[in-house]
Amino acid sequence: MNVRPIQENDIAAVINLFKENYGEDYSMPEFYDPQWIKRGVYSDNIIWLVVEDAGRIVASGACILNFGDYNDLIGEIGRVVVDPDIAGKGLGRLILESVVDAADERVEFAFAEARTTHPKTQKINDRIGLVPLGFLPLHYQMKWRESLILAGQLFGNGRTLRRIGRAKVVAAVAPLARLSLKNLELDEPITVRENVRGYPLDTTLDIQPLTATAMMRVLKIEQGRVIEPEIFSGMHLDEGIPQLAARKGNYVVAMDGDRVLGALGFVHYERHASVRIVELIAQEENVKGGLLNWAINQAQAEYEAQVIECDVSAYSPRMQQTMLEMGLLPTSYAPGMVFHQTARYDIVKFAKLNTAWELGPFELTEAAREYYELVAPAFEQAARDHEKRLRALNAPALKNITPLEVYLINRAGKAFNVPQGAVLEPHTLYLVVNGAFRMQDRVVGQGQVIGADIAFGAATALCAVAQESSRVFALTKAELAALCEAHPRLGLKLYQNLAALK
Repeated sequence: MNVRPIQENDIAAVINLFKENYGEDYSMPEFYDPQWIKRGVYSDNIIWLVVEDAGRIVASGACILNFGDYNDLIGEIGRVVVDPDIAGKGLGRLILESVVDAADERVEFAFAEARTTHPKTQKINDRIGLVPLGFLPLHYQMKWRESLILAGQLFGNGRTLRRIGRAKVVAAVAPLARLSLKNLELDEPITVRENVRGYPLDTTLDIQPLTATAMMRVLKIEQGRVIEPEIFSGMHLDEGIPQLAARKGNYVVAMDGDRVLGALGFVHYERHASVRIVELIAQEENVKGGLLNWAINQAQAEYEAQVIECDVSAYSPRMQQTMLEMGLLPTSYAPGMVFHQTARYDIVKFAKLNTAWELGPFELTEAAREYYELVAPAFEQAARDHEKRLRALNAPALKNITPLEVYLINRAGKAFNVPQGAVLEPHTLYLVVNGAFRMQDRVVGQGQVIGADIAFGAATALCAVAQESSRVFALTKAELAALCEAHPRLGLKLYQNLAALK
């Protein structure tokens, strides 16, 4: 067995290894593109090795060095594939060990993402010194949404450059932080902040796409960009609009007339139905909250994101609390993952799921399971809360409606209590959450609809009297129309269901 750097004449064999292992469903489709791999062969930002046996390529693995900022010295280790005909002979471990050794002097923080459909890669990561740092639920779309175990390690100056002992986290993050510090053998305290107030989310802002003129004004704002950034990624506004566009970065600015108040960047990954918030620049608290609230709404309404992600500073409990208030939950704690100015920063990974909690085939090592047991319960509870208002009714009006579509319906309308004897207002579609209403000679109960005719332009007059203390979910005619216009597929299903109830 000969481990060596990849060469141009290996490209077809490497693509074939990915196809033999994943068919056409690998989460990174660029690995099927000969031109993309060719650029990787000659890139200074990728260490790419193959294992050759008797002239045949039997394994491949890489370390991507430009995952973070140019000076972050982060290496993403992985993309490992092994010839399935000779699996089980240690080739995966051989290629990963070789990649780690090759990257050691060029990387201060190395990480890998291990699949949870089987424990093989998790075990290899353990053997080569990459320790678990988090559980990323339903992270990638492959044949189904797969979860991953985040593993990492600090190399070289990575440990000494950290802001040692200065982390400040909210209570929901503390267990993850303690476990990651323990796994990396970092004996240091963390400060847990109680009763933290998040940034205000109800600020109305004039949000506009980034222009070249606005960009020059944003670059004069240091808070969040140069001074104490609270959100991290490998993408930054000062790369310039052409480079950001090439990397599929979307940036918007908050305006007050001609004055730029701040900016926010995000990336939409269409294949994975996910959105990642990559940068937040603003000095005022209400601008930060307003931009973040806009981004979450945009991700859910415009892109129908099943996963929303964000990497947050471990030194900003207010931003951590803001994430929690927007429905994002902590998944990982990565000590020293990013470099800013003169120090390495710990980060907390947050995610929000707008999809069913269905993990598929699933197997974890003992070390990985520690993170699953810290992370999963909150997501499981969120999934139950996400659906219980409407989906638990098993209402005919919601037949074939997906969990994300239920979320969109929830956002479009509102639920409220109706006292006994009160009469519902007309011009509105109601779904009875609990209780009962009398309409002339019939009683309408839990899971049934009142006012379905408004969807079809019929008369909107009704007289529905609460027989007992009840609760309803309501969509006005205008809200129903706006929902269906924004989401035509959802609208079609909803109208079909309402027509069947007439």
